[in-house]
This record gives sequence, C-alpha cells and structure tokens, in this order.
Amino acid sequence: MKLMVVLMCMTAIPVNSLQNIGWIWHVTDFHYDFSYWSDQFSCNNEVTSPGIYGDYWCDSPWLLIKDSIESMKEIRPDVDFLIWTGDNIGHIHDEHLSIDQNMDTFRNITNELKRQFPNIPTYATLGNHDYYPSDQFSPNTSEIYQRIGEMWKDWINDTEQVEQFKNGGFYSVKTKYGLRILGLNTNLYYTSNKVTTNLTDPAGQFAWLDQQLTTAKTNNEKVIITAHIPPGIHTPSNVLWFRSNFNERFLNIIKSHVNDDTIKVAYYGHNHADGFKIVYKTDGTPAFPVFNGPSVTPWRYKIPVATGPPHNPGIRLISYDRTTGQPINILTYYINLPESNANNKTDWKLEYNFTHAYGIDDVTAPSIHKLTERMVKDRSLVDMYYKYKDVSVTNSPACDDNCRNSILCGFSKSKMDEFNSCKDSYTGSANTVLKPAPVIITTSMCLMYFMHMK
Repeated sequence: MKLMVVLMCMTAIPVNSLQNIGWIWHVTDFHYDFSYWSDQFSCNNEVTSPGIYGDYWCDSPWLLIKDSIESMKEIRPDVDFLIWTGDNIGHIHDEHLSIDQNMDTFRNITNELKRQFPNIPTYATLGNHDYYPSDQFSPNTSEIYQRIGEMWKDWINDTEQVEQFKNGGFYSVKTKYGLRILGLNTNLYYTSNKVTTNLTDPAGQFAWLDQQLTTAKTNNEKVIITAHIPPGIHTPSNVLWFRSNFNERFLNIIKSHVNDDTIKVAYYGHNHADGFKIVYKTDGTPAFPVFNGPSVTPWRYKIPVATGPPHNPGIRLISYDRTTGQPINILTYYINLPESNANNKTDWKLEYNFTHAYGIDDVTAPSIHKLTERMVKDRSLVDMYYKYKDVSVTNSPACDDNCRNSILCGFSKSKMDEFNSCKDSYTGSANTVLKPAPVIITTSMCLMYFMHMK
C-alpha cells in the first residue's frame, strides 16, 4: 500500500517542491472582553453561567486567547511567519473603552505572540474595533498608529515602513524568502468610518498600493495582501463592508495589476467566518484566491432584525510555496466551545484539510475556480462550505436556495450590481442532482504523507 501511494504521489508532486514548502499561521479577530467575568460588556444576551473559554454570546476571555496562541505553537512551532489580521478589542461601547485600555490589550496579545513564537515575524494589521473611538480610523497620523507602530517595529523591521505605519496604519515588508507582504488598513474604507466619508484617497493608501504593486512587478516580486476588512460582498449575509466608491476604487487598482501575475493571494478577517473568493484576470481566467480566516472569538451578533449564527473558535495553518508565495493547502483547527467548557480544557482538533475535504490538488486560483464550478452542480459541496463557515458548530441552520445562490455568486462577484444580477440568474433554476466528490490523490495529500512517514 505504501509503495502504491508513493508511486501515485511521484506523479502528483512537482520536482523540487518539497524543499520550497513553508508554513504560515493565520489568526484573526481575538476580540478580548476584559469584562467577561464581571460586567460582560460584549455579551449580546444574558449569560448566567459563563464558560471558562467563552460563550457564543460573548467575546473572548483572556484564557481563550492565550490558549489559542499556545495551541498554535503546539501544533506547528516552526512557521516562516504569522499573519494576524486584527480586531483585538471586544465589541464594547466606547464609553467603556479608552486608548490606554485598547493599548493594554494590544500589548498583551503582542507579547503573547512574541513569547510563543520568538524570532518569528508576525505581519499584523489593524481591525475596525482596534481604534478609539471604534471604527473611526484617521487618514492622518494618530496616537494609536504611533503607539502600535512602536510595538510592532521589530516585526516590520524596516525604519521607513515603521514610519509609514505610524502615518496611516499600513506598511510593506519583504520576507526572508523575497516575498512582498502588503499590510493594508482597509478600515479606512469601512461603512462605519465617518471620518473618511468625503475623502477620495484616505491616508493616500490607494496611490501607495498602486505604486507598491507597480514596483513589485518591476522587481519581479510576488505579493501577499493582508488586511482586516475584505473588499467585495460577505455572503450569505450579502453585506458590502466598504463604501461603494472605495470598493470600486480598490477593485480597479487590483484589476489594473491582475494580469501581471504579481499578487498571489490575499488573507482577510472581520467576517467571523471561514470563506474564500477568486479574483479573475481581464480575460476571465483565475488570477489569485482570497481567503477569510475564522475568528477566535465565538461572539455572535444580535440586532433587532437578525441574530447571527453561533460559531466555534478557529485558527488556520497554511502551507505555501516560498518561491512564488502561492498557497498550497489550508488546515483549519478548532475547538468545540461547549465541550471545552464542560471538560475545563481545550482540544484543538483539525476541523478540515482543505484539499482533502474538497477533492482538489491545491488551493491556487485555478483549483478553487474548478471547485466553484463543481459547487454549482453539487449541492453537497455548498453544504460543506456552509458547515465550515461557522466552524462546524452543532445544529447550524440549513443553507436554503437563497443562501446557496448568494454563496455561489459571492465567489466571483465583488460589486453589488454584478452580484445581484448573478443571483437573479440563479432564481428559478432547478437544482442539480447531488454527486459525491471524487477521491483524488492531491499534491497536498502527498506532502502530508511524506512528512509523517516513519
């Protein structure tokens, strides 16, 4: 049996690929609630018996945050770098917060990451809740940019880019393998940010992004984009987080560089949900994938017109090609929150292996594109996607036809008019008979096999 697997893998793994494989942790949306054991400022419902690791109605107690970082180290300590995409402050009203309170949270999480991953850089970006007042990110230098820039200066490790961060909350850095990381401040474009409403290019980040991508192409650098709030439409809630003019401008900049094969992948947070999208070249071929990481916080929203679904805490480990920056596979780990609370200990398990679960060779744009084509015809794949969206929470609500159509259109449509037209095209169409996903020997399966062979 071993010989058969080895022979099949020899045809699946590109020559010299093994020594080019690196690993990245992506963690996002810690949302620490310092009042979890007292006033429960973040909780959206009455919680009379809070669990030691949290509650679906509340943001994270410190124990959950600390445990998630420690578990990342236990699962895989030898990563090339970490991506931390923001939102560390709880969903707490400004009257209970201050700049100093927020900076204490930043300092504690930053120190914990440095303690568990010494001498390994973390490429961090800010989330909308990280500012004070919440969401109101400045287009100019500010005390928050200045103080966090000082905390993260050894990770950025470039005096010019540290100053860039202090002036606008974004920066560029080159990894030791020559990849270019662009850490963006997309909170400047958020619909809840009233400070930037009437500006055309807040903090000059659009011009800066365009120049960075132009320079990367000239220098033959491959780019990884990271940020907190993603452009495009969050499904199945069908929400556009960017103001529409900012969304248009951002997408146009990406479109102007998309044929250059410079951008290899983008990683975001904010949605508190696992998900992916694809950006396409002007000729319609897939250019690069976009991945949204699940949140550490289990907090679910509750507003007068809707209540968000519960979801478990999740973290993800990404294998990638160090030469090109292209992602190869994603392993998502999680805890079942009620079980962890009942047992007074966590058990971070592999929720799913992306390539194994979906039967694809890797998580590059062409492979994800083929997957989405299969998802149109195979409802069970959409159901699987929906299950992973909420990190395998028990008794998750079903995804009806409207939900399914939103998900399918959201994979490729990033402007609301195009998204709505896409949904209209699905309305009334008959569902295709379900087909089981094929069993495929993939590159990532082979890599995992070789790495664990005794």
